[in-house]
Amino acid sequence: MTVIPHKVKRNGKEYYELIDVKRVKGKTVQTYVGYLGKNPRSKIDVNPKEILPYLERLLTLSISQEDINSILKKIGIEYDAWPITKIVIENDLKLKKAFLKLK
Repeated sequence: MTVIPHKVKRNGKEYYELIDVKRVKGKTVQTYVGYLGKNPRSKIDVNPKEILPYLERLLTLSISQEDINSILKKIGIEYDAWPITKIVIENDLKLKKAFLKLK
C-alpha cells in the first residue's frame, strides 16, 4: 500500500487528492483516500509524538504566522503557502496515520 498525491484537472483548474496505489491479482488498483485542495503539500503525514509538544500552541486562536512557521520547521515540515488560515490535525483510522492539514 502506497499513498501518493495525485493531480486532477477539473474545469481548467488543478486540484490534488491522495490515492492509495496497490497491486491486486497482478493489476494496479487506485483508491481515493482524501482531498488535498490546490496544494499537494497541504496534507502532511506526521508522527503524533513529534507534534504533541506543539499541539497546544498550534491550536491557540491568536497564534502568529511566524510561530506556525517556527513549529513546522521544528517538526521538519517545509510549507511555503502563506498565510495559513486553517490547521487541522487528522487521525485516519483506515490508513493508521496522523495528518497535519494546512490551508
